[in-house]
Amino acid sequence: MNDNLKTVSANTYEIIKRDIIFGVLPPLKKLKLQELKINYSTSISILREILSRLCGDGFVVSEEQKGFRVSPVSKSDLLEIAKLRILIESHALKLSIENSNPEWEGSLLSAHHKLSLYESEMIQNKHDDRMNWKKYDSEFHQTLVKNCGSQNLVELHKLIFDKYLRYQLLVLTFRGKGSIDEHKKLLDFSLNKNFVNAQIILKEHIENGIYHAEKNFKY
Repeated sequence: MNDNLKTVSANTYEIIKRDIIFGVLPPLKKLKLQELKINYSTSISILREILSRLCGDGFVVSEEQKGFRVSPVSKSDLLEIAKLRILIESHALKLSIENSNPEWEGSLLSAHHKLSLYESEMIQNKHDDRMNWKKYDSEFHQTLVKNCGSQNLVELHKLIFDKYLRYQLLVLTFRGKGSIDEHKKLLDFSLNKNFVNAQIILKEHIENGIYHAEKNFKY
């Protein structure tokens, strides 16, 4: 595959994955190649490659003689993904804090500032855009781990976080002040190089989100 086709494939992969995460392509939706070809303006051969990759990443399932569908969701899967996120993000956060430097601290402050402003405005009912909220939330959590010194770990965290994000957009709702306080503590402990307390808050943050989600889970 030449460089142009690789770029098209990579871009289309990200677009389709985003549409799965944000529910444009809902759980169990049949993914018909001709329909996808029109909607995403790409070839059948590229789509087959993309769908196979999405199968490998867990966003799509392949059925014998039936083609492709968006992966199903379940409470047990959500709990498993949450445990994996705690394990991976906690380890990467510890490494990021141990590698702390002014550039990372500055980017962390910036990411938290944007998230904090948006969440504060959500409390005041000025905004209710889940996509923007999760964009800022994702940026903050990705920044927490990006200084870990391992590209493989960053990529693994991104994959698990995207799977978790899909559930967030399906069943999680904004927890208000609790979430804001947890994000602030995560920032403060990280900047103070206290990875032990940062890991404790991160675990509580994810578990509180899961507890909140279970009440809304209808799948």
